[in-house]
Amino acid sequence: MNVPQLHTSSISHRLRHWLLLACLLSGASLAQVPADAVWIDVRTPGEYAQGHLPQAQSIPYDGIEVGVEALGLPSDAPIYVYCAVGGRAEIARGRLQAQGYTNVTNVGGLEDARKLVAPAGPLAPTEP
Repeated sequence: MNVPQLHTSSISHRLRHWLLLACLLSGASLAQVPADAVWIDVRTPGEYAQGHLPQAQSIPYDGIEVGVEALGLPSDAPIYVYCAVGGRAEIARGRLQAQGYTNVTNVGGLEDARKLVAPAGPLAPTEP
C-alpha cells in the first residue's frame, strides 16, 4: 500500500497559508487596529530576543492566562497575539477567550504582524 509522506515543512506551509487566509477573511487591516491595542508575542523568550514588534510584550503561549491577568486588562481590551506562523497564537487566543476576553485577534506570524502595524517598519533591535 502506498501511503503519501507528509513533511513537516509542507504542513507548516499549509498552516501558515490557512491562518493568513483566516486573518484576511476576518477583515483585519491597519486601519482597524485600535491605537490602544495590546500586542503580545507568544513565542519563547529566545525567539522574542531575536526580533519582535517594538510595542509587543513577551508572554509565552503556555503562560498566557497568568501573563495577561497580570496586565490587569478589561475583558474587552483589544488584544493582538502573534507567534512564528500562527499556531501558538491560536492556542493563546483560545485560552484567553476561555478566560473571558472577548476581543482577541490571532494575527498569525511575526511577519504578518509587522505588515499589519507598519508595512515598511523595522523590527525591534535584538538584544546582545
